[in-house]
Amino acid sequence: MLNTVPVQKLILLDEVDSTNNYAAKLLTEDKLAHGTVILAEKQTAGRGQRGNSWSSATKNQFTASFYVETAFLSVEHYLYLNFTVALAVREAIAECVKAVPMIKWPNDILINDRKIAGILIEAQWQNTRMNGAIIGVGINLFREDGLPSACALEEFTEQVPSILELATMLSEELENGINRLREASWNPIRQYYHAHLWKKDQLITAETPDGELLVGTIREVDENGNLCFEVNGNIRKFGVQEIKFRY
Repeated sequence: MLNTVPVQKLILLDEVDSTNNYAAKLLTEDKLAHGTVILAEKQTAGRGQRGNSWSSATKNQFTASFYVETAFLSVEHYLYLNFTVALAVREAIAECVKAVPMIKWPNDILINDRKIAGILIEAQWQNTRMNGAIIGVGINLFREDGLPSACALEEFTEQVPSILELATMLSEELENGINRLREASWNPIRQYYHAHLWKKDQLITAETPDGELLVGTIREVDENGNLCFEVNGNIRKFGVQEIKFRY
């Protein structure tokens, strides 16, 4: 059953395959405005980074998609949208918990080395201009069995917010972030992202797709979105699917 609240640009769904898919369909029909939020109590075929799935059980997870217009953002600054979204989700979670959420490159959110939220950004390109982006966000509200590498909001707060409360917080944080993008606040955005970058300047073990094990230190994310990983005094750069960490 679909319930829309036009004034708040909010769409509530009982169940959907993917809120990002639903948003994309509305976009093709020219029915998606900046700031629209699509919420689902259950998502059966959600998608995450690296082709991973993100399915949600009713009331255990927050699953939503946000649409933002970004025609003002040039191709060379697309990376800053990723920074901005990750920071917005981190800030919203930080408002809810007595813990310090960190951003695991490129944009997973972890608390105590366990994943609490995932993000999928799907840009809508026209030639070399990104007209907008559909931002899928999944946040664990309550613990689920069989997921030892994950955590949930209930572990770090006495009162888990409702999905509407979370949607409101995320919308506000995203809008603040988009305004900073409009102001071209590149350096402050990048610095704040690095200030909350998981395991930055700490020794950690990593593995490449061909099985090479590396012990090194995360130094930064460069202007092309690559992770700069220092190994034996040398900086090696990796794309999103070119390295994974053991922890």
